[in-house]
Amino acid sequence: MTAKEQCLTGIARSVRCHSDSMEYIDSAIAADDSYALARLVKAWMLQSGRENSVSETVVRLIVEVEDRLPSHNGYEAQLLSALKLSKAGKSVESATVLEQMLLESPTDVYVHKIVQDEIFWLGKAHWMRDITERAAPFWQESSVDYGPFLSYRAFANEEAGYLDEAERFGRAALEIDPSDIWGAHAVAHTLLMKGESRRGLDWLEELSVHWGHGNQMRHHLWWHVCLFLLELGDHERILDLLTSEVRNPESVLVKESPAAAIDIQNFASLLLRLEFYGVDVGLHWNTLADVCASRVNNHGNAFGNVHDMMVLTATGQFDKASQLIASMSAQYTAEQGSVALAYNAIGIPICLALIAHRKHNHAQVLELLGGVRHDLGLMGGSHAQRDVFYHLLVHTAENLNRQDLRAIYLRDIERLGFCEVPSRAAYQAVAH
Repeated sequence: MTAKEQCLTGIARSVRCHSDSMEYIDSAIAADDSYALARLVKAWMLQSGRENSVSETVVRLIVEVEDRLPSHNGYEAQLLSALKLSKAGKSVESATVLEQMLLESPTDVYVHKIVQDEIFWLGKAHWMRDITERAAPFWQESSVDYGPFLSYRAFANEEAGYLDEAERFGRAALEIDPSDIWGAHAVAHTLLMKGESRRGLDWLEELSVHWGHGNQMRHHLWWHVCLFLLELGDHERILDLLTSEVRNPESVLVKESPAAAIDIQNFASLLLRLEFYGVDVGLHWNTLADVCASRVNNHGNAFGNVHDMMVLTATGQFDKASQLIASMSAQYTAEQGSVALAYNAIGIPICLALIAHRKHNHAQVLELLGGVRHDLGLMGGSHAQRDVFYHLLVHTAENLNRQDLRAIYLRDIERLGFCEVPSRAAYQAVAH
């Protein structure tokens, strides 16, 4: 294949969550040193991981792309402009450039992917949905990328609260391609929001045979399986899946990227949820103790560092926890942009609340976390992922016997779009 063909194959596989997409991009770079797009795509792939550990590589790739661009106009120049804004912590501005690109080319599925990535970390679900809905009339069902577009459309609709539409679009994507990981992911979110745990579990387990090609998103789908199992009370199976699927130490993906943020988030948030359900998680926290201790100066995004803090406090590493707080504050207190806002307004207060939780300072948990609960979306993540912080609020209110606050928090959860909240396993003791 030519460099261009390898690059386009890598893009297509990236859009479909294939684990080998970077291999095609690297091959394209090796095949033609003058080809700018391959380097640009690689930089975007690394940037989307929100990891400071690859920051220097992204900067180097940006310089190399600038040296190779034939002009400062056109497709590559627009992608580069958006990338530089994202790298500078200005995700709103970055997503705006990408949105402008989709006004011109509404069926560019790659731009749909990266704009959804950017907006996801802003927590602006209605903006995400508006972009896909505006593009939808331009798509043809015969398009080779129609299935992936339906998956992005499904997820945007789910996060914006259009649950029936989301399920319909996601299921349509899976009819086109049963191995569509993002489509399965969108429907999993939808069924979780609807409170249909048995249907969600059956849906994912039936599809799981198709996930072998996937990147870390396949681990995340098993995290979704565990969320349904939590509702169904099968804690033993969750403990098994933690090390067989969610974070299997023998997995090639885990060995290649032991500090992948999404894997940390999956594992840590499940352990914290299990604790709220009264499950003894034993030494499972120690699995990530050293990994998260090494990340106290790694500030890819606030959502990731909040999960690092879950691990540091659960393993008693309070000195490291203090270092993480100090490092975040030093880097972002005087900064501007959406990433700095997420750290200052949400990330740091939640990290402090997690320290208070481990030190049994319940009043401080409610003061810190309760005060920012309506702004959690600023740090990105999904409703399903951020729900763990409402678990913490409800659990803490229970410890303080604050019936008034428990009722308020349950109403908050309903307003977010979760259905059947009083009957959910996490909240039954509170609601009845």
